[in-house]
Amino acid sequence: MKKLVQFLLSIPKRLIRFTISLVWSFVKTVFVFAVVMVGLYIYANNGTSQVARNLSVIFDNAMVYFANNQGNLTRDLLNSLESLQTDDYASYSGARWASNSATVYIESTDSEFRSAYETAVANWNATTAFTFVLTEDVSQANILARDYSDEQSQAAGLAEIKTNAPTNQLVSARVYLNAFYLKNDRYGYTFDRIVHTAEHELGHTIGLDHDDDHDSVMQSAGSYHGIQERDIQAVRDLYPE
Repeated sequence: MKKLVQFLLSIPKRLIRFTISLVWSFVKTVFVFAVVMVGLYIYANNGTSQVARNLSVIFDNAMVYFANNQGNLTRDLLNSLESLQTDDYASYSGARWASNSATVYIESTDSEFRSAYETAVANWNATTAFTFVLTEDVSQANILARDYSDEQSQAAGLAEIKTNAPTNQLVSARVYLNAFYLKNDRYGYTFDRIVHTAEHELGHTIGLDHDDDHDSVMQSAGSYHGIQERDIQAVRDLYPE
């Protein structure tokens, strides 16, 4: 009888220990899962491999799914995410400046975008294949670097090019960074990817078209690549010495 009483009295203690052990195991599992997911998210937004790109798409779709269930996204926005491109651009095959140099006026007042444009200009200049000269005088600029916000657009950037039809030479250009996507955490644009977007748009002002057959800053979607050797060679082919 005494043992039975002791056993009955020990049941609450056993239940408490079991509950604590179960909760602690759950907490550890959640913690490990969270660490793994954070690591994968960082890799997806900073890596350039195909695996990183696939992970980025998965994370984007997951965020859209949860946001949609909360009523935060419209069907139009879901469609925009599925078809999001680096930019809107009409091809002007073979169009180029008279020389491998052009002046740029950064009109954007957003500090992050200004920094991205300045970094993109420096990166292109470092290739020595083309030189962008920053100017503080808008009247002296061949290229205006701006920003805008447009949720109806299917692109994170935009390039508008004017050419002289008889000579097929570039006359002027305007490039834009779309804040609706680039400044929205849902879309996973790191500063590096914003820089790549700016490099891409400036690539169009040099005269480069899209290149979806290779790892290139001129890929039409994603902004996962910076300036590659093939991009530099494409510029040199366009502006032979």
